[in-house]
Amino acid sequence: MITAHLLVFVTVAEKKNFSRAAEALSLTQPAISQQIQSLEDYYGTKLFERTSKRVELTHAGEVLLPYAKEILNVSAVAKGALDDLVGKVTGKLTIGATFTIGEYILPLMLAEYTKKFPDVEVSVLIANTEEIGEKALDHSIDVGLVEGRLLHRNLHLTPLMEDEMVLFAPAGHRLVGLAVTREQLSNEPFILREPGSGTRVIAEEVLDELGVHPAKVFSMGSTQSIKEAVEAGMGLAILSKWCIRRELQFGTLAQVTPKGFRFTRPLHVLERSGHFQTKAVEEFLHLVLAFPTVQLTY
Repeated sequence: MITAHLLVFVTVAEKKNFSRAAEALSLTQPAISQQIQSLEDYYGTKLFERTSKRVELTHAGEVLLPYAKEILNVSAVAKGALDDLVGKVTGKLTIGATFTIGEYILPLMLAEYTKKFPDVEVSVLIANTEEIGEKALDHSIDVGLVEGRLLHRNLHLTPLMEDEMVLFAPAGHRLVGLAVTREQLSNEPFILREPGSGTRVIAEEVLDELGVHPAKVFSMGSTQSIKEAVEAGMGLAILSKWCIRRELQFGTLAQVTPKGFRFTRPLHVLERSGHFQTKAVEEFLHLVLAFPTVQLTY
């Protein structure tokens, strides 16, 4: 079937290696080579330039790739429609999520989704908002859950929820329980993500709105390292409340509350406009957009 050959073609294009594509598809490398050769014979042109270490798409291959992905998607939609006739939800679901959502929120959603639809093969890609948008446009993911906003005529954003950004300190810190002032915060060291991080940008926006200019700033390369540093007493930090909800619950971290201040950012569902949706995708979107608020309480 042509769809089987196109699946091999797309996998090789993504892996840039015949042996890794063979491993991903549970096929032998000769079988992969044979199917690519058959596809090249069918279209009458070379689709890959082969070297000893990797393969690269030719211009013809680059032209074919988005069509191949769309054909595979339509084929999955057709199968989903037939499965729907007998009440089955099957197939694959590929989700792109930004870091806070992918690490702290999406697992709660997937726990319910996979319980309801155990026959769906789910995979998750975690990246920044811009990368998720690119993956949606090139058909690499079915749906995205993002923290930032993207303006593109071929992408559609649907509001998901408001995410509260919180200022926090180690348990027992002298500012915990007080309606702290700008002056008090300006005297404290802060621990932020590295420059260029989206989380760093949001934290700096919070500090700007507070009118706070920290006495000292430490940069850390991950959310976990920030939490560990705060627990060790290095300073204060600003993260999504989702990221620290367990630490708040267990009392190892504590929220610091500037007087009369609350900062939120919107989270969105991202879809490619005009994209054919499988039943698996439809059910995931329905669950996410109607997810019970009580289960998202932190």
